[in-house]
Amino acid sequence: MKKTHSILLVTLFGVVVSLNAQITEAEAQLKKKSTATDKVWMKGATTGVNMSQTALINWAAGGQESVSMNAYLNAFANYKKGKWAWDNMLNVGYGVLKQKTDAFYMKTDDKVDILSKIGVEAFKRFYYAGLVNFKTQMDNGYKYPDINTAISRFMAPAYLTAAFGMDYKPDAYFSAFLAPFTGKMTLVNDDVLSAAGAFGVDAGKKSR
Repeated sequence: MKKTHSILLVTLFGVVVSLNAQITEAEAQLKKKSTATDKVWMKGATTGVNMSQTALINWAAGGQESVSMNAYLNAFANYKKGKWAWDNMLNVGYGVLKQKTDAFYMKTDDKVDILSKIGVEAFKRFYYAGLVNFKTQMDNGYKYPDINTAISRFMAPAYLTAAFGMDYKPDAYFSAFLAPFTGKMTLVNDDVLSAAGAFGVDAGKKSR
């Protein structure tokens, strides 16, 4: 009986060792893949919310009490493999200010900024590159203190820029882009603002 138990224990031990060896090998392969992925892509983001309040007590020099808030998101995802480099960026921000004597919140920041640039290496540290940049806002804009008539909206305006040129990239953290060929389009996707010829478009047109 003892001999049978010994054989069984040896068999089980052999199975456990075999399984551990397989798991270790699988982990090593996953680490290799993860390391390779990390080298190809560089990603990151920062986000935050800032709030401030101004309170005045027996203040003779003038001024108003106020409350303000600002939120932002800055993210990037950059790809580099072989001769190819692809950089992507997203910047979003929104802020408001409320003064004590005002019945409304005044917008102090409002942006959506998306940029994508792709290039192929021409020679060391220099790339033939193309860039696309899109900018707009999220919320209505007003000519304060009038808050009944919007002077800007989401996609009104929006700006689309395309460029082609040479990109100098000495490392993963610095880029200098020179673009002799650049085109820009202004979009006004709002009937009222378009009819008024806002942002330089011809009256009734939604782009230029």
